[in-house]
Amino acid sequence: MDTYVNLAEEIMEIFDRRKHGMPHEEISAAMRGEMAVLRLLAMENRALTAGEISRMLHMTTSRIAAVLGALDKKALIVRSTDAQDKRRVQVTLTTKGLAICHRKKQAALKNISNALSQLGEKDAREFVRLMRRMNDVLPPPPPPCMDEEDEPED
Repeated sequence: MDTYVNLAEEIMEIFDRRKHGMPHEEISAAMRGEMAVLRLLAMENRALTAGEISRMLHMTTSRIAAVLGALDKKALIVRSTDAQDKRRVQVTLTTKGLAICHRKKQAALKNISNALSQLGEKDAREFVRLMRRMNDVLPPPPPPCMDEEDEPED
C-alpha cells in the first residue's frame, strides 16, 4: 500500500506546483475557497499578504478578502501588521488551521491512494507519469478575473 500512498503524494505535489491553477475550471473553482487558502499558507510555511495569496491562487482580491474574513472568524488564521510596513497585513496559519490542513491532506492521500490501488501498480504509475507530463505541457494558469470595482469604465 505504501506505493499507492507515494503515488498519491506525487499527484498532490503536481497540483501544488501549479499553485492551484488546475486545467479545468470546475476543478479550479472547487479549490477556490477556505481550504485553498489554508493549503497555500501551509505549503508556503510563511506569512503572506492578501495580495500574494490573490496572485498565487489566481483569485480576485475581493474573493480573498471574503475568505480571509471567514477564516479569521473561525480562528484558523491570524492577520497582523507588518513590522516594516504598517500598511501591509501579514496572514499566517494558527495551530488549529495547520491541524485542519494536515487532517485534510491525510484524508485526501488515503482517498487517492485507495483509488490508485484499484488501478494496480503498473496503471497507477502510468497515470501519475501522464499527470506529470500534462503538468509539463499545460500553459500557466490565467490571471484572476478583475474585481467589479477594477473593471475599466466605458
